[in-house]
Amino acid sequence: AAKNAIIELVAKYNRLLAEINIVTNKQPAIIDEITYFTDEERKTAQENLGTLFGNTTLAGFKNKLRQIVSGVYRKNDDTKIRSLIEIGISTKSDTASGMNESRLRGYLEIDEKKLDAALKTSMEDVRYLFGYDTNNDILVDDGVAFQVFKQIDPYVQRGGIFSTRTNGLTAQIKTNKEKIARYDKELEKKEKALKQKYGTMDGSLRKLQKQSDMIDNFKNQNKKNSDN
Repeated sequence: AAKNAIIELVAKYNRLLAEINIVTNKQPAIIDEITYFTDEERKTAQENLGTLFGNTTLAGFKNKLRQIVSGVYRKNDDTKIRSLIEIGISTKSDTASGMNESRLRGYLEIDEKKLDAALKTSMEDVRYLFGYDTNNDILVDDGVAFQVFKQIDPYVQRGGIFSTRTNGLTAQIKTNKEKIARYDKELEKKEKALKQKYGTMDGSLRKLQKQSDMIDNFKNQNKKNSDN
């Protein structure tokens, strides 16, 4: 059960990171390297590629998450397991030298043999790695899972950052649509007024042309009569 929970946490972390990478990057390779996408998910990802390029909020959020999963956590001096890499979880799980963020775009990999060994010999330390109480108030207040939750919660909770910004954008879109509707009405009125104005002008021009033609005809007729 513990192993399954850890695998699920890593999978959802990678999924979140993939979504952030897609919307904040314009490189198609970001999508091509994700092998688990369905055709529909890949199509959606292509549509969303780079839509939030340059967004500093998401960039900072992503960097903070990567710092959390690469951090060191220690309940006490006797705690042997203090980082994810010690239980086989890193951005390059087959490297013993530490976190290698150049291989993948921050996605985590699992060395199952190393994870199995850690769960078998140091279950309590693994538990403390993900969450532990630092001040003996019987409440978890540090650890990988706690810090990830602490980082994500302000964004996704009711009235959180994403909710507030989404509502703000929705209100802005509504306001802009109302402005466009007003401009369209004003443009329609202006167009109607211009058509009426230039319609009257066109009528006047036609009358003037007709009068000019009549004068020319009258002059030509008088000239013929004089010649005769």
